[in-house]
Amino acid sequence: MGKGINIKIPKNKLLGALEEKLSVIQNTQVEYENQLKVYEAQEKDYKEQIKKIVLSNPDIMGDISHNWRGDGNVFEIMVEIPKSLMPIKPEEPMPPYKGGLGYGRNYVSNNYDDIVADLSNAIRMLRLSDEEVVSTATYASVSRFL
Repeated sequence: MGKGINIKIPKNKLLGALEEKLSVIQNTQVEYENQLKVYEAQEKDYKEQIKKIVLSNPDIMGDISHNWRGDGNVFEIMVEIPKSLMPIKPEEPMPPYKGGLGYGRNYVSNNYDDIVADLSNAIRMLRLSDEEVVSTATYASVSRFL
């Protein structure tokens, strides 16, 4: 059986890489939140445009179907409108950190809050260490972030 690899990694280099990755993750999340705000405004405008089309052109509507929804307090109307009259629907941005990967013991969270908490804890623990180098095992535990 072969001997395991034992590499010593400078703590300062690893700390720098982890801090840089944390900054990238935080910036990506802020960018996503800004894109989401823009999307929500565009979506609201899109719905207003559809209302204007329906109300200003009652002759263009094709088949109309309706039903009572829920507990009978909401009346839902579905209207067919030619695609050529429809405005362009805004595209919703994809969240960069969502869900998780793997299953059971191999599960790795891909949730923004979990990633930031794990990275922050790893950085905090490395700063508390008096060692100048990091063992392979310690590096392996944080390498998924790099």
